Amino acid sequence: MTPEKNQTVETINNEIIFTRIFDAPRELVFETYSTCEHLMKWWGPREWPLDYCKIDFRPGGSWHYCMKGPNPGDESWGIAYYKEITEPEKIIYNDNFSDKDGTVNSEMPSFDTILTFTSTGNRTELKMVSKVGSKEEVDKLVGMGLIEGFTETWDRLEELLELLK
Repeated sequence: MTPEKNQTVETINNEIIFTRIFDAPRELVFETYSTCEHLMKWWGPREWPLDYCKIDFRPGGSWHYCMKGPNPGDESWGIAYYKEITEPEKIIYNDNFSDKDGTVNSEMPSFDTILTFTSTGNRTELKMVSKVGSKEEVDKLVGMGLIEGFTETWDRLEELLELLK
């Protein structure tokens, strides 16, 4: 783990694995993933914050969102479909690039993601394993800045958790 962030990032074949320790109880870290009220405050890199959020946080539910970029017209839509939610331990979902109507963009990689929240005293280890179709898709996403963008997203989550504790 990098000492300044308590974070590791690995790419193994068709997986991208982020692990980070947050100085907050796991129930609180889990809660920040469950409502638009929280997600609007931290999801996305600083230059690409959430601008739209609609969530039905339950197995079989979905999360439709849009991040707006720094230039006029810059936007990135996504839609996630929840497969399993075990509060406050695990969230499994399929995340996709989409359009504003929620239609999946099949030309972009789709992520099967498992988030696990593990208590370590008053802290939480959050592990995200995102699997895409191939190593080439991983390389494409890394080239698009996914690792830097998601690290900054979790930096913003850490800042929110400090305010909520």
